[in-house]
Amino acid sequence: MTNSRNKGASFEREIANLLTNDLGLKNNIRRILEQTREKHLPDLIIGSWYLECKRYAAGAEPLDAWWKQVITASEGRGIPALVYKFDRRPIKVRVPLGAINPDLNILSPFTADLLWEDFIFLLKELYLEQIKKNDK
Repeated sequence: MTNSRNKGASFEREIANLLTNDLGLKNNIRRILEQTREKHLPDLIIGSWYLECKRYAAGAEPLDAWWKQVITASEGRGIPALVYKFDRRPIKVRVPLGAINPDLNILSPFTADLLWEDFIFLLKELYLEQIKKNDK
């Protein structure tokens, strides 16, 4: 049987490596290790993005509790993003609609679920300058 903590940490490392490579960053993105002890911290931070990563065997849709967790972690500090994957399904990322369309309020309860490639496109188009500034 797989240890769920190890499985979660492995997925967090996978996402950190994907972000580093897909965005062409100089420095590796590192997991926030304190998040295992302090529940208000996200798994990863990149620029102003606070990411919570969830990897599960069965399912198709993320739990509301997962989104609430990343909302709490990012509250007043950054943009929430829920990265999730179920077995035999692609990686997806839930973001607030305001992260896609700056004319919408970032704090709006409305969200969009993006494929990983679409999330990377969003980061490159709207947020890469800010992310690279923090990558120095």
